Amino acid sequence: MGPPLVFPGVEDHYPDSLTLKQVQMLIRHGERTPVHRSIQQWDKWGFPIFWPLCESSRSSRAGLINPKIKQVTTFEYEREIETLTEEDPSPLFATAGKKGICTEGQLTDRGRLSGHYLGEQLRELYVDKLAFLPRNFTKHSDIYLRTTGIVRSRETLQQVFNGLYPLNSHSATPKIFERFPFEENLHPMVHCPRLSELRRQFRAAAAKKWNPQLEEASQVLKDILSSPERKITVGDDNNKDEAWAIVDTYSSALAHNIKAPPGFANRQVVNTVAKAALEAEFIGYEKNTEMKQLGMGRFFAEMLQRMTIGDPIVSDNIAEISQMLGQKGAKVYRKVPLLALYGAHDSSIGAILSSLGVFDNRWINFTSHITFELFEEKLKSSAWSLGGPGKFVRVKYNGRPVTIPACQPRGKHLGEDGSFCTMAAFQELLRSVSPRDWSSQCKENLGELAPELNELSGGVTALA
Repeated sequence: MGPPLVFPGVEDHYPDSLTLKQVQMLIRHGERTPVHRSIQQWDKWGFPIFWPLCESSRSSRAGLINPKIKQVTTFEYEREIETLTEEDPSPLFATAGKKGICTEGQLTDRGRLSGHYLGEQLRELYVDKLAFLPRNFTKHSDIYLRTTGIVRSRETLQQVFNGLYPLNSHSATPKIFERFPFEENLHPMVHCPRLSELRRQFRAAAAKKWNPQLEEASQVLKDILSSPERKITVGDDNNKDEAWAIVDTYSSALAHNIKAPPGFANRQVVNTVAKAALEAEFIGYEKNTEMKQLGMGRFFAEMLQRMTIGDPIVSDNIAEISQMLGQKGAKVYRKVPLLALYGAHDSSIGAILSSLGVFDNRWINFTSHITFELFEEKLKSSAWSLGGPGKFVRVKYNGRPVTIPACQPRGKHLGEDGSFCTMAAFQELLRSVSPRDWSSQCKENLGELAPELNELSGGVTALA
């Protein structure tokens, strides 16, 4: 299943001197089937082309409008997958005697369970052990739920909430928010021209560095490539055997205990391909300020807003934060929620961790999650300002506290524990990675090379 929350002794991780005020968590969806067509070449090794792992979604419901009775009724149906073959153009059932066949990129039964288990762990920690969240869900203002428009993320968030608040523990119907695609900020948006340009530049740099090293991997894994002359590469979205596609498909198999082709037994080769894919995708967010701001910057600004609106010490920042969000006017939340859960993707998590300087360069597992915990001091100390309590923010990745470099200087964290950033230090960091005006910045500096990269013989040189 997905990565667990880590709390081997809650009292050690939640000091008595602090009161937990808010939790915001961004969650990658649970286990899913591969999204890349490269698996079509793996069947010679017994690797399944059709994955019978989605029995839970076989039975479905839809809302129907009947004008005669003037109400919405429920239509129940069973979903089946059919396929075509090169030999016979007539449709065939893809079941092969099995039910619950998944489509590409679909949340599997195991992925649903992972989300549910994560929700149960959240309940164990924040309801049972810390008594931070109420035992029953009765008010929408306590919990904010939002997901991208991708179905697997929405379904994972539904599972997480059901684990956190089972049906017998809520009297209110939960609301899950989604946004129009051009307003989405839960993953980097490729329709931002400058972000797309920077992404291509850093992927080209990664290709220059890694593609020669991927020659060995191409030889070891040649039997699963789309054709004998193909090579595993990074930086080429048109290559069916792109490194990301290879490792992503392998990770989906691993997560479902499906045996992969023999070449994957070579761990050194697999690690090389994974490192190349990760660097190509995320190194720009670590190195380049524009990519930080245009990638997940709007989410950072909104997260800060959700932490601070209503706080009299920092409420003067409403106009500034609203501009970061690309809004014309200030958007004031009626109440700061206790918990905000966001359904997102590996691209979201990698970009966030890289932008904050804490990415561990490891493959991002299904149901991985980043947690932002807001604390307030119980007793007055030197961290208090303007007569108000000192506030701190802690970031956790898959339940483990991370140490943010920007919070390590003296006076920017709590005592000797560098994982608790002062609110001032964390706010300063988020401002530095948030755009001043996202829409305008997406159109600026077009045609310019990222300053972290150097031109070499008409191309782009890799980062050291």
